[in-house]
Amino acid sequence: MERIFSSYRLSQYRLSFLNVINRIRENKRVLFSFLALGFVFFCFVLLYYSLEFYLRNYRIPLVQLRKVVSFTINKELGKAVDIGVLDFSLREGLIIEDLVVSNEEDFSFNDHMLKVKKVTFRLSSYFKESPTVEQIDFYSPHLVLNENVSLRNQLIEYAQKNKLKDIRFHDARLTFKQNDSTLVDWKEGWDIVLKRKSKKLYLSYNNGWFWIPNTTRIKGEGQFSDTNLDEFQFEFQWKNYPSEEAIILTNYLFGSNVHSAVLSGEGKVVRDPVSGFTASGDVEFENSLIPLPFFENYILDGFRFREVFLFTENKEDREFLGTDFRIKTSVKKETIKEPVLDRHFEFQIESLEGITERISDVSGNFILPLTGNLKGNLDLTETGDKNKWFRLLGEIVGSEIEWDSKLLQIENGNLNLKLLEGNEWNLNFDSMLFGKPSHLSGGGVNVWGRSKKTDGSFYYPLNSKTKLNFKTADFTANDWKPLYEDWKKETLEEIRERQEKLIPEEYFYQTKVYKYFLESMNLDLGIAVGNYFPYSGSKSLGESKGNLQVRDGRMNFNLALGNTGSKVSMVSYFASKTPNFGFSLFLNEYPWSDPWMHLCGAELKPSEVSLDYSFNSIGSDYYTLHKDARTSYFLKLFGVSFKEADLVSKLEMDLTPFKKPFQMEFDLSRYSDMDYISNLVVSSESLDLKGYGNNKNGNYGFTTYGLVGESRGTFSFSEEENKCVIK
Repeated sequence: MERIFSSYRLSQYRLSFLNVINRIRENKRVLFSFLALGFVFFCFVLLYYSLEFYLRNYRIPLVQLRKVVSFTINKELGKAVDIGVLDFSLREGLIIEDLVVSNEEDFSFNDHMLKVKKVTFRLSSYFKESPTVEQIDFYSPHLVLNENVSLRNQLIEYAQKNKLKDIRFHDARLTFKQNDSTLVDWKEGWDIVLKRKSKKLYLSYNNGWFWIPNTTRIKGEGQFSDTNLDEFQFEFQWKNYPSEEAIILTNYLFGSNVHSAVLSGEGKVVRDPVSGFTASGDVEFENSLIPLPFFENYILDGFRFREVFLFTENKEDREFLGTDFRIKTSVKKETIKEPVLDRHFEFQIESLEGITERISDVSGNFILPLTGNLKGNLDLTETGDKNKWFRLLGEIVGSEIEWDSKLLQIENGNLNLKLLEGNEWNLNFDSMLFGKPSHLSGGGVNVWGRSKKTDGSFYYPLNSKTKLNFKTADFTANDWKPLYEDWKKETLEEIRERQEKLIPEEYFYQTKVYKYFLESMNLDLGIAVGNYFPYSGSKSLGESKGNLQVRDGRMNFNLALGNTGSKVSMVSYFASKTPNFGFSLFLNEYPWSDPWMHLCGAELKPSEVSLDYSFNSIGSDYYTLHKDARTSYFLKLFGVSFKEADLVSKLEMDLTPFKKPFQMEFDLSRYSDMDYISNLVVSSESLDLKGYGNNKNGNYGFTTYGLVGESRGTFSFSEEENKCVIK
């Protein structure tokens, strides 16, 4: 059966082959056409490779061209050049592979200006005596430019003056550096085309298909004059473009430093002999990370807004638009004896919360708890007079201002600040401070000079004369305790950091805060309180009046705590290398609600306190003030007891008198890390003790003589592990 089937198949194949032969005989023209076409193709390929072989080996001197290219780049730019492979093909023309140009005269620093995977030169003719280059193609080039204006101008002039018709960059990357900073860094490859037509250079670029959604794209096109560097027109579009790739452009558009942002929008740049330079556009910023001017440790994070801009030769106009705000800025440059700026700001913020909720410190732990409405306008003009460099005019009006935090509470704030001629100003601010009506008013004169630093840059010290008055109907001291606790925590952290890191002390009169603000400050702040309360629920101690003065490098602060004789005062002379600082607090049977001190495992919580406290030190920071401090005070606590204390007696004595309220007073002086206690008196109906003691690292020790109940003698108290051992 298998042989039968095999014979059958063989006969079928034979019949099929005979049919094909018969059809070819019937269509001889088709056969000859295929043969002729194959022959022509063979001749064409043979001619192509023969011509290419001839041109490569006999017409085009590749060895000499390698030397010419290297010599030309080295001579024109003064840069070292390395050429990997120099070849030729009819399809691509002259080919250079692995071209590297150094930023120096040699490659010793490995600092490259240009790296190109492949460069092709398409010639106008292969048989002329002097053929011209029609088109240059750069494949995967990476150009690195430093802050060298002459080199950039050389490259632009070469592109303009050279008669090349077409220059193309495929998958190009560009890096522009200034000092140690990278200002432009194209991470994605761009396709750039530069064509010459009608005495103009036409430029276009893109980094992919712009219409694809959710992609990072940029494209643009423009034209340059063939003869004039300062005549051009250019249009561009961005979509989801990261600012890190062109941070200098982002900062220029925004008018200030931007750490990062995502840009989408369009713009146009034109320069011509008639209208000069003009740049205009509409750009949206998303996911912005912007440092706040003058507040280096605070940033605006995740902010979204739109900017409409118009820049000319001597003026920059910007309008920032958001959901709840509109801010317009204008900066105009004029030349008197030197270039000076005239700045105008106009803003209307319907909800501060939309902005402030995005403001935080660099650690991310602080959020600005400010809300309300704000509007106004400011004109800041540079006069050219170094003694009165700025002239400031305008008005700022705020309403429904609130600051809601655990440290400070302000509600229903209404602000009115007027900036008048002669740099005079008036301020009125009404609010509810910790739920109590308060009013701050006053005015003054601010004069900014201009001084030069040692590095040649300028700074603008403020000479101010200010008189303010603060009034409130009720003032509760304990409302300010969270603010004090927060300041105390930060102070201790700074002291510890300076101890651990051995941070050197900075002379205070060389700090920015002194040179810019305090050196010529004249401030007079009057304080008037209708009813002073030590804590919530306490009785009023009556009216309180105080004053803060800063003048001639000195600071004085005095505040009466009611009309019972209690008061607080501070004094400092800070116009020196190491300012001196003094603080004193006098309390006369002052009502008290919080624990005063921890002793014998118990919190001593007096009903009243008498205190005469004095602190004096010198230094420019908290650590130095703490290290060189001299502290002394007299303290008397009323109504304290050891009811909750852990007393361990080594004597046979009744401890009941310590469980009942008693008075305790002593003098304390601090030297280094030790507190010395003298004139100790403990008294009640059943206690009459006198003595002395000390405190080291929070552990108290006392030696007393006197009466405890019916026992008389010498008693020593030593604090050990939150227990008091009596011997």
